[in-house]
Amino acid sequence: MISYIANLQIEKITMEQLHYARLGVGGAGGWQLFAEDGDMRMYRREEEADGLVVDPLKACHVVKGVTGHEVCEIFFSPEYRSGWEATLEDMTIIENISKDTLLFLQTHKRIWPASQRDAMFWSHIRRVSDDQDHDAHDLWIVCNHSTEHPDYPVHNTLNTKRV
Repeated sequence: MISYIANLQIEKITMEQLHYARLGVGGAGGWQLFAEDGDMRMYRREEEADGLVVDPLKACHVVKGVTGHEVCEIFFSPEYRSGWEATLEDMTIIENISKDTLLFLQTHKRIWPASQRDAMFWSHIRRVSDDQDHDAHDLWIVCNHSTEHPDYPVHNTLNTKRV
């Protein structure tokens, strides 16, 4: 089956997200540290999209005893997803786009005060090179990106009651 999602779109968005992940800390357009807990650091940066201010987030964490590839495999692979994604109620692989890209439809549990919601997205995993550190090894990225599919309309609120 030929996916309706173009490989060029996946490449463009993955490389764009990799660019933003590699942006430095501080300065104009850079990441600003807003939370720190042991080896984990959370960053945000302010940008505008479609006239609205959004705050993209970036988390950096050291996981001792495992490789970057192992962490990305756990994050990417459907067989491990329910073990780490606590709000997941149901997950369906809509399409296996390629060996490194899957199209998911997920339903998330209702957690007060939010409504139950669906998420349709493609997930792409790949090894990346480090142009700044040629001795670096085992650098990986998992890029998840919301999308739509004509055969699977997504509902942001499922089985909700207004009180």
